[in-house]
Amino acid sequence: MHPDQLVGASLGSIKALFAQLQPAPVAVRQGFFRAGFVGPWWLRASAGPSIYLSGLPGWQGKRFLDSHTATNILLRNGQQVEKLRMTCQEGISAVDGRLGVALVYPADAPIGLRWVRDELRQLDEQTLLGMTVIDLPLLRRFAFPFVLRRSP
Repeated sequence: MHPDQLVGASLGSIKALFAQLQPAPVAVRQGFFRAGFVGPWWLRASAGPSIYLSGLPGWQGKRFLDSHTATNILLRNGQQVEKLRMTCQEGISAVDGRLGVALVYPADAPIGLRWVRDELRQLDEQTLLGMTVIDLPLLRRFAFPFVLRRSP
């Protein structure tokens, strides 16, 4: 499926697609991936403000620094800057119970991100489908989708 087909797709259909995909392999998790919001209109409309409130205003995507570490890339004053490194961990997915790969923030991350994990599956050679899971009561049942497209 082409990533553009996920814009406007229902959360249920995106979650079903996610369950069919393989975890993002180490060989693919290299370099910078530009973020895009997918899903229903209301989710895409609320994504930017939610990212801002979580402490990542100007979020552009993620850069994989090595096989175990990634960082967020923000746009500040026209410059790309790194903020909040994450650990890349293999384990059981909170989304579908299958083996997966997740980016996990450290325990000392800002409060809005301490309970966040971004699970990643490979959509195609250049694109990862991400599902953000917030490990808090009521929210942990939901997964919020996004895509990461490899950028030169």
